[in-house]
Amino acid sequence: MLLRSACLRPAAVSFASFFLGVSLAACARPAARDAALSPARAADGSAAPLDADEQRAHDLADAFRARILAATEFSDLGETGCDVGILRTFTDTTKAGRLKMEREVDRLERLIIARGIETPLDTPDGHALLATVIAWEAGGPRPRWDVTPGGPVRLAIAPGLAGRFRNPATGKCEAYVADDTTTFIIPPVTNFAPPKLDSAKAVVYMGEQGLNQAREAFFANLGAKDSASVFNYTRLRAVVIWHDYAVVAVNRPAERRGIQELPNGSGGASYIFHRAEGQWRLLTIARTWA
Repeated sequence: MLLRSACLRPAAVSFASFFLGVSLAACARPAARDAALSPARAADGSAAPLDADEQRAHDLADAFRARILAATEFSDLGETGCDVGILRTFTDTTKAGRLKMEREVDRLERLIIARGIETPLDTPDGHALLATVIAWEAGGPRPRWDVTPGGPVRLAIAPGLAGRFRNPATGKCEAYVADDTTTFIIPPVTNFAPPKLDSAKAVVYMGEQGLNQAREAFFANLGAKDSASVFNYTRLRAVVIWHDYAVVAVNRPAERRGIQELPNGSGGASYIFHRAEGQWRLLTIARTWA
């Protein structure tokens, strides 16, 4: 089960407000702590030592992760041959158990954001995270679920409408939507190389200026032929990295004529990632909205 789902507007507003509140709180942190928020790698690529305060916070994050992993079970969605991936669920399905796990995930999410809000994204780890999410959202390679060391390899489910299903009329595995160009808006970084995909093409723009460029390009080509054309895109609205943890908030809006955001976009989600063995792995889908 996904931990939380909600209608688009309340969830999106709540999540944006939360990020704003954490950003303001981060400004009030002591300067000594800010020094620990530089990328957590030494010159040789190994993990840099943490000060005592940062180590305690990281130990707490590891404890949250351990409890999430201990409460986990995985569910095969049953579409044999369609490569739909595996869904992480939790063993305690009672109301009390669900609320307890929601609190664990919420506290981990808040900890990552509060401690990592000022961590630079324009780093090799940051670029790798962006590429992982873009490939996943575009229907390309999926991230592996985070597991305990030595655990089995399990690929995450497809996000949004990027998955495949068995068509009962044909008996074949088909995509929910046909492979096509997917437009992404990401935070500004330098020299970013979008992931190479076998099918759909990912076109990446950066920041508000990039979003305006993407709108103009879309409506100049298709919009001129049909005034009712709808511009769909995927926006990595918030990306925060803290050492080997990360939070990513994804929104999938739909717009008409570049000014009217439609209520029937493809929703969005927030994800918590953990980096292990040189790759970003999905720890949990914290919430979704549609």
